[in-house]
Amino acid sequence: MFNKEKVIYLNKEGRELIGSKKEVKKNMLIEHTLLCNEAYLYFNCPLDWKTEYVIETKESVQSSFGIQFKGLALADKKKVVSDASFSRNGYLHLIEVDNIRGMADNKSKIESYADVLPKLKERLGLVPTLYVFTSTEDRKRKFEGYMKKNNLRGEVKTFDEIK
Repeated sequence: MFNKEKVIYLNKEGRELIGSKKEVKKNMLIEHTLLCNEAYLYFNCPLDWKTEYVIETKESVQSSFGIQFKGLALADKKKVVSDASFSRNGYLHLIEVDNIRGMADNKSKIESYADVLPKLKERLGLVPTLYVFTSTEDRKRKFEGYMKKNNLRGEVKTFDEIK
């Protein structure tokens, strides 16, 4: 770390500049991290920004067979992990960054949000808003459709729109 900045990747010229022989290959995680940083800057660097925000709900479930176990409750757990989160003005803002995931996986993740967000609102008293940042207009349209179908509050933007 230098001046509280973290170097994630150096190209050949950067390594030569600092005299490093160690080559770190650029990977998709680096790209995803940098895209998350774009979203962070877009929201004016929230102080309570958290990465990998886990949202989990648990509900007691009645056995469909009428079987009860003393001292043991069946639970239906649902979980989704957003790329980042922060709160502002009574809203919980959840961030999803899409750069390489297939659209079938993205659709499934949006459906997971639809399962857990209403329960999150009840538990925290914060209204959840989902923001999706993606690479193309076509993917943006698909995300908007998934969110509308699942009645989710939020916005979808391309990275070109926020630069």
